[in-house]
Amino acid sequence: MDPITMQNSTTSNLLRISGLASGINTDQIVSQLMAAASMPLDQLEQQKQWLQWQQEDMQSINTQLLSLRDDTLFQMTLQGTFLAKTVSSNTSIATATAGVNAVNGTYTLSVSQLATGATSASTAAIGAYNSSTNTYNTLIPAGTTYTITINGKQITLGDPTGTKAWTINDIVTAINSANAGVNATYDTTTDRLFLITSTTGSNATIDFTGTTDPNALNFLTNTLKLNTSTVTGTDASFSFNGVNITTSSNNASVAGININLTGIGQTTLSVQTDTDTIYNSIKNFVDAYNNVITQINSKLTEERYYDYQPLTDSQKQQMSQDDITAWEQKARSGDLNGNDTLTSIYYSMREAISGIVTASDGTTMTLSSIGITTGQWYEGGKLYIDDTTLKNAIQNNPQEVMDLFTKITEPVTNVNATPGSSSNDGIAARLYYIVNNGINSIIQEAGGGQYQLYDNSFLGQQINDLNQRISDMQDQLNTLEQQYYNEFSQMETYISQMNSQSQWLSQQTSSSSG
Repeated sequence: MDPITMQNSTTSNLLRISGLASGINTDQIVSQLMAAASMPLDQLEQQKQWLQWQQEDMQSINTQLLSLRDDTLFQMTLQGTFLAKTVSSNTSIATATAGVNAVNGTYTLSVSQLATGATSASTAAIGAYNSSTNTYNTLIPAGTTYTITINGKQITLGDPTGTKAWTINDIVTAINSANAGVNATYDTTTDRLFLITSTTGSNATIDFTGTTDPNALNFLTNTLKLNTSTVTGTDASFSFNGVNITTSSNNASVAGININLTGIGQTTLSVQTDTDTIYNSIKNFVDAYNNVITQINSKLTEERYYDYQPLTDSQKQQMSQDDITAWEQKARSGDLNGNDTLTSIYYSMREAISGIVTASDGTTMTLSSIGITTGQWYEGGKLYIDDTTLKNAIQNNPQEVMDLFTKITEPVTNVNATPGSSSNDGIAARLYYIVNNGINSIIQEAGGGQYQLYDNSFLGQQINDLNQRISDMQDQLNTLEQQYYNEFSQMETYISQMNSQSQWLSQQTSSSSG
C-alpha cells in the first residue's frame, strides 16, 4: 500500500501517514534531519535576541536621560531656580511672597486702609423664608414683573408668562446672572438680602440709577428693603518704605514683592534667600544625576556570561518558567558592557560634573566648593552632599552658586550660540548639552522606541536584516522538509511496489507447486 500524504493547498502544514510499507518512522527521521538543518536558523534567532536586548536596554537608559534633561536639568539651567526668596511678616497686617527680582532686605509697611467692595443689604427682615415650614414665600406673584437697573444692566424680576411665582431664590439667581458686577446672597437666619460687588476699590459701585419704574423702586425699597442710593467701595492705602501707595485691590506688587494686605497697622517685611527651596532643588538634581550615572555605570561594567546564550524555542519547551527566567538573566547580562556610546556619555557627564566655573565676580567654583563631592572610585561617580556646607554657600554666596550651575559664556545675542557647549559654562548648562547629545546618539544607535514610526537606527537595521535572513532561511527549511518527505514518500512507493511484486511471485510459485 502506498504511503498517504495529505497537504492543504493554502498552507505548508502537512498531515502525513508514512512508513506503512517500510515500517520506518519517517516523521522522526525528518525531524532529526531538520533539527540539524535548523541550527543556523537557531543561531540567527539568538543573534536577533541579543540585539533586541541591547536595543531595549539602551532605550531604557535613554528614557532616564530624557527624564533627567526635561524634569531636572532644564530647571537647573534657569536662574529663577536659584533666586527663590522667602518673606517674613506680621500676617495679621500682610502676607507676602517675593519674586526673583526682589532684593534681600527689610522693608517697612504701614497700612491705613484696606480695599473694600461696595455693599448693600436689607435694612430689616423681608419675610422671604418661613422657618417653621422650611419653605420660601412668594415675593413676586405669577404674571407680575419689575425691571430694575444695577450698574447699567437691566434685570427683569418675575415671570412674564404668568405661570410661576418668584421667591427670593429666583431673585438672587436673576441678579447673579446679569453680569452687573454684583453678587447677591440671601441669609435665612437674618432673613435679609445682601449685595456685594465682585471687585474692590473706589470704582466698585452698586448703582440703581436707571430704575425709573415706581413699582420697581417700591419693590426694592419696601419688599426687599434695600437702600437704592449709590454706594461705592474703598481703595487700599498703605506706605512702603515711606512711599504712599493707593490701589483698588488688597493685592499689590512693589519692588518685586507680592503683598496681600490683611489688616490695619505697621509691620516689616524681611526678604531673604529661600535656602531650603534652593537646597531641595540642588538635592533633587544630585539624586537624579546619581540614578542615571549609577545605571549607566552598572550596564557598562555588568559581567558577561559567555556560556549562557539566548534560548531557542525548542530549548524553552524543555524548561520551567523559573529556569527560563534565571537563564535569561545570565544570558542578557553584559549586553552593554563597554558600549562605546554609553561610555562616551558616562565620561562626558563625569567630566562636566568635575568642571571649574568662573563666577561673575571672578571667583572660581566647583561642586566641591559648595559641599558636593564624588564618592569612592568603585561607586562610579556618585555624588554626595555635605548639607551644612551647601546651605552655607546658598545663604552666603547665592550669586556664585547660581553661576556655578547656570552660567552661559556665549552672549545670548549670538544666534549661533550653543548653550552648554563650552567647558566654561555652568555645570547644569553643560550637562544639559551633554545629555541632549547623548539622547540623540542613543537614538541613532538603538532607535527612539515605540513612538518611532520607522527604526533606521544601527541596531534597528541589524535586526531588520536578521529578520529578512530568518525569513529566507525559514523558506529554505520548509522547502527542504518537503523535499525530505517527498523522497521518503517515493521510497515508500518503491517498497510498496516491490512488496506487491514479491507477493505476486509468491502466489505464482504456490500455484505451480500445487
